[in-house]
Amino acid sequence: MQLAERLFVGLTVAAGVAYSATPYAIRLANRFEFYDKPAGYKGHLRPTPYLGGAAVMAGLVVALSLAAGSWQKTAPLLAGVVLLFAVGTIDDRRDVSPALRVVVELALAVLVWATGIGWHLHAGAAVDLALTCLWVVGVVNAFNLFDNMDGAASTMALVVSAGAALIGVVSGDVWLAVGAASLCGACLGFLPRNVSVPARIFLGDGGSMPMGFVVSVLVMVAAGTTPVAWRSLLVALLLVGIPALDTTLVIVSRRRRGVSVLSGGRDHLTHRARKLLPSARAVALLLGAIQAALSVVAVLASRGEASFLVISASLYLLAAGGAIVVLDTQELEEFAQDGERPSPPAAWSSKRALACLGVIGLGAGLSPFFFAYYDASVWVPIGLGVTLVCAIAVVMRPVRPAAPAALCLGGLLGLGVWSLTSVAWSESAENAVVSGNRWLVYGALLLLTLVLVSHDRRSAVLLGAASLGIAVVALSVLARLLGGDPGSLFLGGRLDSPLGYINGEGCLFAMGVWPFIALAESRRAIVAGSAVAMATLLGCLALLSQSRGTALAILGSLIVVMALVPGRTRRAYAVLAVAAGVALAGSDLLRVYHDAAGGPVLIGDAHAAGRAALLAAVAVGVVWALLSAGSRALAERPSGPRAARLAAWSLAIPVVVALAVAAGSANRIDHSVQDQWHAFVRVAEPGESRVPSAPSSRSRLLSGAGNRYDYWRIAWSSFKGNPVLGVGAGNYSRAYFERRATTEDVDQPHSLELQVLSEVGLVGALLLGCFIAGVLWGALRMRRGAARAPLRLGLLTAGLGVFTAWLVQASVDWMHLLPGLSAIAIAAATVLVWPRSTPGEVETPVRARPGARQAAIALGVSAVVVTLIATGASLSRQGLAQVYRSRAQSELGHNPSAALADANRSLDIDSDSTRTYYIKAAALASFDQAPAAEGTLMRALAREPGNFVTWALLGDIAVRERRLAVAQRDYLRAHELNPLNPTLAQLARNPRAALR
Repeated sequence: MQLAERLFVGLTVAAGVAYSATPYAIRLANRFEFYDKPAGYKGHLRPTPYLGGAAVMAGLVVALSLAAGSWQKTAPLLAGVVLLFAVGTIDDRRDVSPALRVVVELALAVLVWATGIGWHLHAGAAVDLALTCLWVVGVVNAFNLFDNMDGAASTMALVVSAGAALIGVVSGDVWLAVGAASLCGACLGFLPRNVSVPARIFLGDGGSMPMGFVVSVLVMVAAGTTPVAWRSLLVALLLVGIPALDTTLVIVSRRRRGVSVLSGGRDHLTHRARKLLPSARAVALLLGAIQAALSVVAVLASRGEASFLVISASLYLLAAGGAIVVLDTQELEEFAQDGERPSPPAAWSSKRALACLGVIGLGAGLSPFFFAYYDASVWVPIGLGVTLVCAIAVVMRPVRPAAPAALCLGGLLGLGVWSLTSVAWSESAENAVVSGNRWLVYGALLLLTLVLVSHDRRSAVLLGAASLGIAVVALSVLARLLGGDPGSLFLGGRLDSPLGYINGEGCLFAMGVWPFIALAESRRAIVAGSAVAMATLLGCLALLSQSRGTALAILGSLIVVMALVPGRTRRAYAVLAVAAGVALAGSDLLRVYHDAAGGPVLIGDAHAAGRAALLAAVAVGVVWALLSAGSRALAERPSGPRAARLAAWSLAIPVVVALAVAAGSANRIDHSVQDQWHAFVRVAEPGESRVPSAPSSRSRLLSGAGNRYDYWRIAWSSFKGNPVLGVGAGNYSRAYFERRATTEDVDQPHSLELQVLSEVGLVGALLLGCFIAGVLWGALRMRRGAARAPLRLGLLTAGLGVFTAWLVQASVDWMHLLPGLSAIAIAAATVLVWPRSTPGEVETPVRARPGARQAAIALGVSAVVVTLIATGASLSRQGLAQVYRSRAQSELGHNPSAALADANRSLDIDSDSTRTYYIKAAALASFDQAPAAEGTLMRALAREPGNFVTWALLGDIAVRERRLAVAQRDYLRAHELNPLNPTLAQLARNPRAALR
């Protein structure tokens, strides 16, 4: 038989058998009193026969046997149908344990995978098998749950199988087309008596379970016909979009309300839609129509462009997330099972919240061991995890943030969305997406911590865990300083390891000082002494970094904390104690940089610095512990207040001395400032080193030399050229390479504010300002009453110091591009802005409220969840494309064929990645396919016309073909875009050099 004939036979035979068998199923159920009886949450008014599944499965089995063919696929499908019909029918009569049902479903999943009709995504047998098991169990139970209203499950199976049949016809898969058409026919034959008023028969578990099994297999086969493996999952998701939404809604809603997921209830998508529609038929038709639209999109996406599929799946996820939030605000009538009491709300229990906060804080503090998660292959998966957990937390425990928190959150998430939007005018769409995703991850992290932090003790756990991680890093550095190979810690005489970026290392230790300064105010002598000792060690290590940005960060944070946080006397003495300790070790610490002279560090100098830092920390810690014990004893005496006032006034002495010294050295200071300003604005000539090879002093902290002025000059120029929109997120480098006055290669202007201004304009700057203003606002609110709450006072000191140190150094460097360090700053921001009113008050989750207020809350939560879903979709796209690109890069040298295949997979996901085009071009060139490689590079050039690397690679391809005139043209163009690159200048003059 031809395909059309098979389709006709399958559809008509299944419909005819099911329609004819349904009356017999009703009689059989009546004879044995096999009824679904009204009880609790069930909506029907009188006992209704089961065994509708028998009629549906009879029609399906007969049609498949006659028309499907390919018994290698049909046999396991029929075996699953028969087995699940038996298990489901028994469960309708007598309860079958959920564990046994799952075991049967898993066994069938293994069977369908082994016979070739499961998932086969070329990700390895173990992954494919695990995914098949999860899919079968999930879809079977989704249809079982969806069978809660007349016609719902049958209509849904009809629509889904119709979409699968259409994919089978388009792709030429006869078995898929006929099998799906057979299920369509069986559902059509059953529906007339299932949607009658009242319904004459129900499917029961004996019908919904095998129906879900058949749908799961058909969808896997249909999705597997897509040209690229990774698209299969998205096509499958669209094909079962409504059942997946219903299952997710039920799970989220019941978990949030503390109701068992396995219990019954009128909280399904169908029940919620029934409140808006006149009848169950209307519900089935509406949901069926929506699923039909999704199925059409799935059919088109299965054969169309990858971008269409990604956009379609993303829009579905956005709509589904919004629907879950909006629908879950409806008031529901709960029906508990006999003897069952609803458990307390499952919103993040204390232990879970504390564990999650501890993991976040410790992970941020320990991030220097992993280059602060700078590599996208690291922060993208972490960001996906954070976004997923955050979305779950927001749905399960939606809190109403205070105004400062809302301002911060809006600023970060808005900056991420605006950066993604800048793809529309960016030359490099890839860079804009990466930049936007990074900001969105920061926003998701802030939101997650805001949800988890509900009182000051949790804030202390979050910030304390981060401080513990920083302390571990510091102690590991100290141990290596005193070990056998301390030189590996340094680069150019400056402390570089373990983070791998000198200024970032200094920023980490500058931030770490403040939590221990806050702890140093403790009245417990041992705690205070240990905290001052650790703060002194961190200060010593910060000095070893010789980072001028770190010096500014410490100074700026000190000014802000002392100005805004009450209770300054004890804190000021703690700062002086730490400063004295650093000064005590300063001679040995400064010698490391001076003697290295930009070269290797002497082992003796490193050991001396380590011993000095350790001894200074111990000495200052012991002295401070003794002073703390003495001050506590003195405070208990009648003369205590007088002594406290005397101590406060004594702080004026060092201030007066410092002012006197400054006044006496005014001329020298003025001359030095002018010299350093001249050094700052004087950009190093091409070929001239940024930092003198032999330092003229023991420290570089007071030097103004460097190339920051060049970076900032170009950033400001870019902003003036595009003041409103900017040049696009992550697109600073084009302007820099065209206008730079040095040979240094950088991709960002080493300033958070200038990068935002130049890349995303005034709109982006306003959003960044909202974030910073929200943190400052929260600190000012927290300041009220902090003097009466010691824990809150310590959190204010630590949080404001950490955040200010990060912000100041990010203003002169690229700390904001290091996710690990930024996570510490976000933790500090959370401590400052989480919803609070009076000390000790716990913020409660948002409850449903009638009227406009409830709608506003639902709308706000919906917007946040939609943003999180968009974040997850964008991160998934970036992460998956990067996986294939990294694999192609590693395969390029030994297996160019595999590299080419993986590069194509990556480009199917992200067609804007120039680096992937380079890998593909290299793979093609290795097969001597120069024209194809050149065409690949031209496609990359179409996306980024100003990328000098692409022009240079085009020149290389021309050289390979010995078209030297064309090569010279391409090298000249590359040289115009990057005029200070000496290699490009040489190749532009003599392209034959590339042959050598």
